[in-house]
Amino acid sequence: MVCFLVEHKKLEEKGEFMRKKNMIILSAVALFALSGCGDAPESSSEAKVYSKTPTEVYQQSCKKCHGDNGEGNVKKKSPALNDRQAEELELDLYDVKNGGLNQSSGTEHDVMEHNMQKLLAKGYDYDPKAMAIYLEKSFYKMDAPKAAETATPATH
Repeated sequence: MVCFLVEHKKLEEKGEFMRKKNMIILSAVALFALSGCGDAPESSSEAKVYSKTPTEVYQQSCKKCHGDNGEGNVKKKSPALNDRQAEELELDLYDVKNGGLNQSSGTEHDVMEHNMQKLLAKGYDYDPKAMAIYLEKSFYKMDAPKAAETATPATH
């Protein structure tokens, strides 16, 4: 019986030692993993300031291809911007600015990604969210059947 108690005590101490050892190892790993997070550069904590408003950017650079009212231009193969709401436009604008990282639809974005690099070099940077909101508020045209559907719920 004494042997059993001594052996049980040793196992209990060993288990406690192992738990402490595991906690120390886990703490060290967590500390090491989180040390890569560090402090962000000072500039990232501040909101980016753009030199031009969405209106200025559109009027000075986008209107040439997308038209006075965002209607697009078939000859220049530039799509209409007045048929989509802000959320969809924002995805497209992020896609164009970031080289197709989101939901690129292919060729039309490839051309604009190339043009976007030239525009950025000329100082026509913009906030995609703010630009999308500007485009929707300025140009969005809901067709009459859709407007009627959303204004009056269908009754069956």
